[in-house]
Amino acid sequence: MEKIELTPLELSMLERNLRGEFFPPEQTDEENAAFARVIEKADTLMEKLDAYDELGNSLMEWYYNKYKEQEANA
Repeated sequence: MEKIELTPLELSMLERNLRGEFFPPEQTDEENAAFARVIEKADTLMEKLDAYDELGNSLMEWYYNKYKEQEANA
């Protein structure tokens, strides 16, 4: 699998989203742009791996788990 690369801000925004702390109107433009990049990266990976059946209820949770799995195996 191709390595998932996240900037510190992208990772922070992903984690905030998973904790339910991400509300776009309250975020800076930079934070919203970072989260938009995370969504794009997650969607691209999901399509590349044809992982539609693995997603469950959350693309972001699936992507975060893939990221954590990769970090654990690094």
